[in-house]
Amino acid sequence: LKIDADMAAILTQRRQMSEAVYNVYASFAGYDEGEASQFYKTHIPYPSIPDIITASRYLGDPSHPEHYARTLFDIPDPDFMIWDWMTYQKLTTEQVMSLYRMGHWDETPVDTELAKLGWCLDDSRAIKTLAYDLPNPMLLAQSGLVQNVSEDTIIKNISKAGIHPSYADDYYNAILTKPASEDIIAYELRRDPSLSNLGTELHRIGIHPNYNSLYRELAYQIPPVADIITMAVREAFTPDIARRFGQYEDLPSEYVEAVQKKGLSKEWAERYWAAHWSLPSPQQGFEMLHRGVIGIDDLNMLMRALDIMPFWRDKLTQIAYRPLSRVDVRRMFALGVLDVSGVRKAYTDIGYNDYNANLMTQFTIKY
Repeated sequence: LKIDADMAAILTQRRQMSEAVYNVYASFAGYDEGEASQFYKTHIPYPSIPDIITASRYLGDPSHPEHYARTLFDIPDPDFMIWDWMTYQKLTTEQVMSLYRMGHWDETPVDTELAKLGWCLDDSRAIKTLAYDLPNPMLLAQSGLVQNVSEDTIIKNISKAGIHPSYADDYYNAILTKPASEDIIAYELRRDPSLSNLGTELHRIGIHPNYNSLYRELAYQIPPVADIITMAVREAFTPDIARRFGQYEDLPSEYVEAVQKKGLSKEWAERYWAAHWSLPSPQQGFEMLHRGVIGIDDLNMLMRALDIMPFWRDKLTQIAYRPLSRVDVRRMFALGVLDVSGVRKAYTDIGYNDYNANLMTQFTIKY
């Protein structure tokens, strides 16, 4: 193979061959120097007609590029209109649909433009149907429920929104609101306090079976701390003592059953019952002590049940006894039962301060 004139022209354009050498190869093909120069120009890349017309819109009149374009290239009149059309920007199918959705174009211009883009009339109708997005399946289902649409219609709409018809029922069942685990536990407690069916119902709302024991344990409530303290001070945790005071008496079985439906065990129900009774007041307890109805131990238990701090119990017991009256003090002093210090102590016991107690003591001595 040998380098011909075409190859020589290309190599010269790429600066791989000098002009003098190119002329030698051109002469081998029978070209003289002038012809070789013109032959060389035919191998220089030249813009296509659409490129020339596009450039003419910038370099000449944008609305009438033909004059400038024809100064650069001989474009036949019959062909210019086609070449010119090829340089125009055209609306895409999506842009046409946007104008249709926005109401700028009605059916006729849309059909015309789609036909220009190559869509037949039947396809044009389908394209216009696809112009609008459907709500997602979730929104369609929720809207149908709000409007009380039939279940069959809702399921059909779910499929229209993209869910395969074979799975539309599954989708519908999945999106319907289910009870919270707390509601299921409360309901199952009312049906059966032993919660025999709890695992099955929890599984239906997606609770993993591994956590059934956790939910079962938490279903049975523990009373608030304040209630537990009340139970403790009222001997609800010492059944023998509570039984002695009759705190379990009149316990209705219906009450126990109702409490169990609230998630409390039978033991907690009994403790609540044992702690619910009204108690005598401290003053009534002192009165019973004075009359010999109860002993000091029973009084201490009463004050404990009344939540009286241990520090104050013996002190309250001490002031529960009546002090000597002023008349009694004078008589006892006169009879020698009380000495001077006893008189003064008796007056402080009934509320006199030191100063007044001294005055009352002097008064008693001189009376």
